[in-house]
Amino acid sequence: MASGRQLEILFDDAPRWDPSSLEAALADAAGKPLRLVLTDNRSVLLSFRREAGVVKLRLHRMFLYAPDGVVDALGRKLRRRGRAADGEVRRFMNANLHRVRRSPRTMPPLVARGRAHDLTEVYADLNRRFFAGALRVPITWGRGVGRARRGGLTFGSYDPVLALIRIHPVLDRADVPLYFLESVVYHEMLHHHMGGVPDRAGRTVYHTRGFREAEARFPRHQEALAWEKANLPKLLRASQALDRARKAARTSAKRPPGPRV
Repeated sequence: MASGRQLEILFDDAPRWDPSSLEAALADAAGKPLRLVLTDNRSVLLSFRREAGVVKLRLHRMFLYAPDGVVDALGRKLRRRGRAADGEVRRFMNANLHRVRRSPRTMPPLVARGRAHDLTEVYADLNRRFFAGALRVPITWGRGVGRARRGGLTFGSYDPVLALIRIHPVLDRADVPLYFLESVVYHEMLHHHMGGVPDRAGRTVYHTRGFREAEARFPRHQEALAWEKANLPKLLRASQALDRARKAARTSAKRPPGPRV
């Protein structure tokens, strides 16, 4: 038989709301008619729009676990009452990402040691210097898909569902200075640390003013921007070469074996 403490833990994780009561509480907090749709969307946790005087609000099911203070903060946000409400809602979402991660997606194999740079060492040093060693997020070299970004490359990405940092393998080169790689990893660590902030239209904004101010505190931030600008054409060519090599390897693996002699 379970002890009283064990039962308390089990009930602590029970939802605080059912969909109808949450909709009613949010409508009361917002002070206006509201229609709530709960989703299992793994990338957009909160969005809303106003139509004919009615707020159409889409929330991830994690909000069934939201305490009264978060529901009140969400109501203030819907009334456009200050940034403090945004911060409270954001902190709740960041603290409950484990509810999003209960999904078919699985953590890919992690490859942090490269030919020129070891991401584990880079991450550990940045974590100690800028985050007091408090962050706990895996990091890996990505597959190297050269996604366009304003005529450039996406050097790094943060996956909030898996809580995973990926770094483009084009940066695993001896001629890429360590400070530039550090600036990319630091940027993605900030995404994990700060999360996103819903704007007035309900979209999640990641590169906020606060984010940019924190990013600029990296000691060689301007130097890293200048190096990227000067070396981007070379990195684009290297990324394209990586992409061609990967496609060739994939084609070769699919090719049927020749006849046996």
